[in-house]
Amino acid sequence: MPAPPPRRRRGRILVSLLLLLFGVGVIPLVATSYHLVSKSREILELDQKAMQLDKARSLSQQVSVYVKSLQSQVVAIARTLEVDVAPGAFAARVARIRDEEGLRRYVEEATSRFHYVSVVDATSSGARSGVQLSEPAIEQLLREGVVRGLQGRSMASHPVLSSSLQEPVMVLAEPVIPGAAAAGAQAGPAATVGGAPGAAAPAPAVKAPAAESRPSEASDVQGVVVVVASLGPLWNMTRDLGQGGLFDVYVVDGRGRLVAHSDPRKLEGNLDVSDVEIVKQFLASQGRTAATVPFAISSPTGSVKMLGTYTGIPDTGWGVIVQIPEDKAYYSAIQMRYQSLALVALVTVGAVVFGTLFAGHISRPIQLLAQGARRLAGGDYATRVPVKANNEVGILAESFNHMGEEIQKAIEQIRQAAHRNKELFMGSIRMLANAIDEKDPYTRGHSERVAFYSALIAKHMGMTEEEVERVHLSGIIHDVGKIGIEDKILRKPAALTEEEYEIMKQHPRKGEKILEAVPLLKQMAGAGLMHHENVDGSGYPDALKGDQIPLLGRIVSVADAFDAMTTDRPYSKAMTFEAALSRLRFLAGKKFDGACVDAIEKAATSGDLTPAKARRASVTARRQADPVLTH
Repeated sequence: MPAPPPRRRRGRILVSLLLLLFGVGVIPLVATSYHLVSKSREILELDQKAMQLDKARSLSQQVSVYVKSLQSQVVAIARTLEVDVAPGAFAARVARIRDEEGLRRYVEEATSRFHYVSVVDATSSGARSGVQLSEPAIEQLLREGVVRGLQGRSMASHPVLSSSLQEPVMVLAEPVIPGAAAAGAQAGPAATVGGAPGAAAPAPAVKAPAAESRPSEASDVQGVVVVVASLGPLWNMTRDLGQGGLFDVYVVDGRGRLVAHSDPRKLEGNLDVSDVEIVKQFLASQGRTAATVPFAISSPTGSVKMLGTYTGIPDTGWGVIVQIPEDKAYYSAIQMRYQSLALVALVTVGAVVFGTLFAGHISRPIQLLAQGARRLAGGDYATRVPVKANNEVGILAESFNHMGEEIQKAIEQIRQAAHRNKELFMGSIRMLANAIDEKDPYTRGHSERVAFYSALIAKHMGMTEEEVERVHLSGIIHDVGKIGIEDKILRKPAALTEEEYEIMKQHPRKGEKILEAVPLLKQMAGAGLMHHENVDGSGYPDALKGDQIPLLGRIVSVADAFDAMTTDRPYSKAMTFEAALSRLRFLAGKKFDGACVDAIEKAATSGDLTPAKARRASVTARRQADPVLTH
């Protein structure tokens, strides 16, 4: 049956009406919502950038004031030590400070931000107070501060994370020049100070801007004040601006390393954040500009889009960075978009419901009629359309139902005629087979049994029902050529002579000539006439080999041989089914096709092939028009 042509997609009335509602209602709403959300996002983005910039600048000023206050305190200590000290008497004063522990007040006061204070004279002896930090990086910076101070230069180091204090610190150094206080240095109240020298291991220090002090010659310097100052308060500054984790606020030095972060846990891992995109931009700007830019960071769940602001901290080379994920930064706009989408969805649902109710009485009858037409085209000729309408659609439905009734009647008549034709066809074939069997009383029922065995083989080879039916038909007519063989040869109770055998071998050719009168039958089942061809080429009439023999011929060959071995003949006693199957297996690949032998063995194993079923199939098939395959 030819496949129906592909159905072309067509529009529907209800869909057209809904599209009209969308065009006049939903689409303008969507466009308006999109415009409003876009404008709101632009405004929110400007506000967000301004807020982040304010936060960054506020923190920058706080950090700058804090660092300058540390530097001012160190300068004040140095100026205090210069008061009332003769140029050559500074070493004695340092010794007195050490004996009296005069530096303790600078580290023990509640408001002190110093962990360690040291005063060193020109001979590298001195006084100290506070926590002695035996960490190589800090010791190196202390040593660097002493060297620079004795050279008459102030120093403010880059921040260092102290593992023992668990907070970032920085080292400050200021030269002491006795007798020069009156030259213009600002000093704090005079006080007795003391301490001990600070030693360190060598390591390179990063130069940072120092507190402002007067220029001096190295020969005038009598000592150095060296301080380890806490940067812990910067944590509180960043945490307060972080708003409970909403923002990431942090301070980096000129190398791109963390100094403080609103999340203290960030200071427990790698402090180098120079590979973060916004940090790279800050370092490239060298702290001269402030900007708010979008960027992305990597996370365990993938890339996260961020909005960040950076600005420099005056006189330090450090920077402040404020960043926030874009979904949090534009939360209001996103919520507005979701609300707009919800409103659009609500309006859309309303339009669908309204359109369905409004257009249903028009589109539903037409839809039912279209569905009925599709079912009728698909072969369901009992289809009727239950449309009751007093308009053109109703008239069309009545005409459709009448057409369906007429088609159903015609199809039934055609089906009955086809059944009768098939009965006549199969009856004629069986009549021919019976005529053959009547000529040879010793092989009565042979054609029907061969057809039965052939169909079983085809079934267990996985063929379709249509192919199995062709094989069955081929088995029935496989010996049709014996009609042209003399009765004395067919009925001979003994073995044939060589001349008689040569005549018997002509029956496949005679069968071909007989089937030429029915070309369709020859095309469908004529290949079964080749059942005497052997896969090793020893058969007749054409000595074909292997796949040269049509599959129908190879199947009927096995079925014909099996029936011959299991039927009593004048010159041979019938074998059992088991013995016949063993014989077929022995000759597989020589005389018979191995796959066909496998199939008949499967039929026997599954219980489809038994002597009783073979007898029943033979008798039943003789009485019926349709082939019966008993399972």
